[in-house]
Amino acid sequence: MRTLIVTALVLLACGVAGGCADRSSRPSGAEANLGIPGGPDPIVLRVSRDGGVMTATRYPDLDSTLWRSSARVPALDRIIAFGAEDGYLAAVDTSGAPVRIDIRLGTVTTSRTDDLAIASSADGGAIYALTTDGEITRYTPSGGDWRFTPTLPAHALYAQVDGSLIVAGAKGDRAIVWRVRPPGQEVTDSLSFDIGGNEATLRKSLGATAGAVGDRLYFGGNEVVIAVRTRDLAKALEVDIGDPVTAIAATPSGDRLFVAVENEALLRVVDRFEEGVKGKITLPGLPRALRMDPLGRVLLARGGADSVYVISLGSDAVTGVVRSEWRGDLPLVLPDGAIATARGEDVIFAHPSSLADMKTVEGGARQFWYTMRWNGFRPRAAGLDQPVQFRTSAPRDSVDYADSAAARDVGRDVARDIGRDTARRDTTTSAVFTVSFAAVLDEKQARQVASRIRADGETPRITTSDRAGKTLYRVVLGPYPSRADAERVGKASGQSYWIFEGAP
Repeated sequence: MRTLIVTALVLLACGVAGGCADRSSRPSGAEANLGIPGGPDPIVLRVSRDGGVMTATRYPDLDSTLWRSSARVPALDRIIAFGAEDGYLAAVDTSGAPVRIDIRLGTVTTSRTDDLAIASSADGGAIYALTTDGEITRYTPSGGDWRFTPTLPAHALYAQVDGSLIVAGAKGDRAIVWRVRPPGQEVTDSLSFDIGGNEATLRKSLGATAGAVGDRLYFGGNEVVIAVRTRDLAKALEVDIGDPVTAIAATPSGDRLFVAVENEALLRVVDRFEEGVKGKITLPGLPRALRMDPLGRVLLARGGADSVYVISLGSDAVTGVVRSEWRGDLPLVLPDGAIATARGEDVIFAHPSSLADMKTVEGGARQFWYTMRWNGFRPRAAGLDQPVQFRTSAPRDSVDYADSAAARDVGRDVARDIGRDTARRDTTTSAVFTVSFAAVLDEKQARQVASRIRADGETPRITTSDRAGKTLYRVVLGPYPSRADAERVGKASGQSYWIFEGAP
């Protein structure tokens, strides 16, 4: 008993005085065991800044590789979007070309035909871009790129999950927001704002501040902050800041916008519910750019030289200053809140609250970094890799097929395949089931069908296959581990559907 008491006193003394050997090697304030919020796996992707094989690790273990790309990734400038559903990572390389990385297969696709001025993606798959020639174009995994010469000005792009594209531009002293639905060539909705000022200044502020979160898109127009609802292009917010807007960052919920203005060492805080400026945050210097933590814990502001101001969003106050080069990827807030900073050749992690140096990744600054939350690197169930096999009757909702002779031919092919697979069902089994809502020849029609369906909080995705020399677009959800689960989701959708065995 006496030995236990003495041991406990020694441990207590170590904790209070910090004098034990295993703590003395860590910088003051560099507490271990930072918390990572629950959810999908925290993943860090890295690739040489000169280009090369991309690797993935599960954070915080940066030494154990989960995955490597099967193809070489070009030198990256910035990441546009990641789509967890299909595992596509959309980026722009240092030459200005769009890049798509299929994280599931490890393949890399780069288009060298255009130089991009602006790029946007909602799912990592379809990449929309404004080229330096003023043309809007789309790059998709299945090809069939769409091109469009806009009759209205385009200075900011907002790709939408339903396949449409919202565009913002400046004309005279007005900001114009409009929508186009590929492969169509016409403007379907539009909204105009009387901003004031000159067109050149309006273009600059719009391009520098454009962003989107949830069902809102936002931008700064000279001295005004504007937000628009994506579903109907109705004005959601219009706040006169009183000074030229230079940068905007939104919280992940979109409830608050942090606005930097010209020649002021502070941020204005715009509350979307109260529709006005409801606070100010004083900074050590002028903010030149803003970067939001994906989990909304802190905001990073680029200061002068290599200074980065760290702002706590819990208190709306500056926590302190860290030193880092400001790049397209770094500084970066990691899943546990630590801040990865680029200093010389190394990446150094700063503690989220004390900002003390915690860990050094030697040579890490020679790599491009990106973090995401994704379970796609977990082992796959064997049944997910089985070929599609149909067991039920032909699709119930035949009106979802395009009304053409070619579509009817494809429909007969599908029905014939269903019959063949039904005949084989006694000898072939599969462990998963997929819900299908439509199989059509037109991608726009498939996306329209998908946009009006929601079940269990999920929106269907589009898969493609070749039938009789035609591309067939299927609207599907799944796969699910049992037919009962698939039937439940199909019924919850409130739409016509059919179930087939296998993965889509």
